[in-house]
Amino acid sequence: MSTKKQSIVDTATRLFAENGYHAVGIDRIIKESGVAKMTLFRHFATKNDLISEVLSQRARSALQSMADSIATRQSSEEQLHELFDWHHRWFTSHDFSGCMFVGALSEFHEDSGDIVRISISQKQGLRSFVQGLLQDLVPSAMVEPLARQIVMILDGAIIAATSGDRDHAAGEAWEAAERLIAAYRLTPQHRETATLN
Repeated sequence: MSTKKQSIVDTATRLFAENGYHAVGIDRIIKESGVAKMTLFRHFATKNDLISEVLSQRARSALQSMADSIATRQSSEEQLHELFDWHHRWFTSHDFSGCMFVGALSEFHEDSGDIVRISISQKQGLRSFVQGLLQDLVPSAMVEPLARQIVMILDGAIIAATSGDRDHAAGEAWEAAERLIAAYRLTPQHRETATLN
């Protein structure tokens, strides 16, 4: 991707995160990214195309950051805990302003284009990511439903952090997730049976 195109995406990402999508006009993005209008429209035919690229990059970078973060931990439970710690660091960062995907779904919920598709796909990707962490912790039949519940807990933590509880949201969310996991945790006997099957 060209430097100018990436500059447009980076500027748009910041502005959309801070202000929402409909509130930010193309002219403001052009002004703050320091490119000509013709340059922007050469890369993005419409504002929605730009929003789609912003969300696609955000989804990839966030998931990669989570993967890099949990790679520093050994056990599946430690890795899952690190996922919540990752969210805590995000919540308490200076530029935290909520979830761009939830915001996109809220503002474009009546559309059926790429913006909604990418936003839904991001949540599905996070659920798949969590499923991978649960494989060794709970019975296989519980992996998918429990992953869905944990992502719901994380979504709730994001809302709590956005509402002002940035310091405690992730920690309290982990406590809830930990209790949920404990209710379905695989015992050594379960693991032995699963191996035999």
